[in-house]
Amino acid sequence: MKVPVRVYNNSNITGLANKASDEVRANGWEVAEKGNYSQGIIPTTTVYYRPGTDEEASAKELAAVLRARVEPRFAGIESAAAGIILIVTNDYQGVSKSK
Repeated sequence: MKVPVRVYNNSNITGLANKASDEVRANGWEVAEKGNYSQGIIPTTTVYYRPGTDEEASAKELAAVLRARVEPRFAGIESAAAGIILIVTNDYQGVSKSK
């Protein structure tokens, strides 16, 4: 069972969270929430997880599918609800087409 994903847009591309959410769903994850992340600038599209939980394996799997970085949650999102967090930025490439 894959953990739920929250998708947040941290780019200047309108609708990027929607596009990313569609790709996340198409690859078997449940999208629990989507919106904008405006509490700072995230340098590159990244999947975040809570260290010491089963989220880490799922985060690494999703990051591999989306060609994104994977990191433990940082202070601004560490207390958010359970599940992995995908923050998409201007460099979001989406799913690798070479499957």
